[in-house]
Amino acid sequence: MSGQGAALPRAHGKTAAGGAPALQTAEDALTWRDSCIGSVAVKRVLAVDDEAEVLLALSESLAAKGYEAVTTDRADEALQLFRDQVFDLVLLDIQMPDKNGFELYRELGSVREVPVLFVSGYSRLFSPASPGFSDLWTGPFSLGRTDILYKPFPLASLLEKVEALIGKSEVTANGIR
Repeated sequence: MSGQGAALPRAHGKTAAGGAPALQTAEDALTWRDSCIGSVAVKRVLAVDDEAEVLLALSESLAAKGYEAVTTDRADEALQLFRDQVFDLVLLDIQMPDKNGFELYRELGSVREVPVLFVSGYSRLFSPASPGFSDLWTGPFSLGRTDILYKPFPLASLLEKVEALIGKSEVTANGIR
């Protein structure tokens, strides 16, 4: 790179809302996030849940710890946000009216890899008898990129799992906190 700084990767010359570039791969996302050498970036979390109260609690809890939270109650909007913006983590409800969390999880994975924390009020929906359980258990769960939290949960448990999956809220361009 020359002394002019890193160029922002762009998909089809478009930027996402807020001026962030529309990114196609995890590598693009990391390159963009790290392109401002010496500056501090806040880790971003996409929270998807059909319950407004849950989204509010998640957003406020994450913001209090320094994370930027973007929320939506619709799976289709979550997928579009994920395509257009950079997120370090997705909090994903399993049981939603328009699409279940496992289906959305697969769609997100086809865009780029990102750690996912499932949040669910239905422990019976995620058991060895659940469709897709063995794939998740032997794949992303076993690699530490995916976890689950059952509602209701203490906010301290949420923050503990978020930090376990993606670390503290701030990162610098070279990864040193």
